[in-house]
Amino acid sequence: MVMDVQQSNSIDQTISVGLGEVTVSKDPLKNLACFGLGSCISLCACDPVAKVAGMAHIVLPQSKPGTGDRAATKYADIAVPILFEDMSKSGALKSNIIVKLVGGAQMIQTAGFSNILDMGNRNLEATRQVLKKEGVRITAEDIGGSQGRSVWLSVATGEVMVRTAGKELKKL
Repeated sequence: MVMDVQQSNSIDQTISVGLGEVTVSKDPLKNLACFGLGSCISLCACDPVAKVAGMAHIVLPQSKPGTGDRAATKYADIAVPILFEDMSKSGALKSNIIVKLVGGAQMIQTAGFSNILDMGNRNLEATRQVLKKEGVRITAEDIGGSQGRSVWLSVATGEVMVRTAGKELKKL
């Protein structure tokens, strides 16, 4: 099944993954989506064997000590392990999980503050570190730049489609 993003705008077809949310689905009729990503990271994950897909909408790189509960999934260090835990509860095996990253743009362009305000890069690096710790490899990325993006993940196929502002829809 090839994902039709035009159809994915239908409420019954698309599950919107909001800021700081983690969503997992086994429903082959659904698509998971993050709309208007800027510096945030959308971690798209699927287990093609168990037919389980999940998405985390990562807002910030690192939680502060003591924020390690499920309500803190806006942080990369908390969202990634919870995503894999939730996928596992739905039958996924970590060894089968395929991960693709989208987002991490530098939305604030300020002279003299190259890394301080580059939240997109900080989110990306934190997400990569947690994935490495979890032993999960990234298979594809559409990251960086200064343009916003939207991303759709087909639960049925694991296919990831990305639309960067001002550009054509593309398969990742």
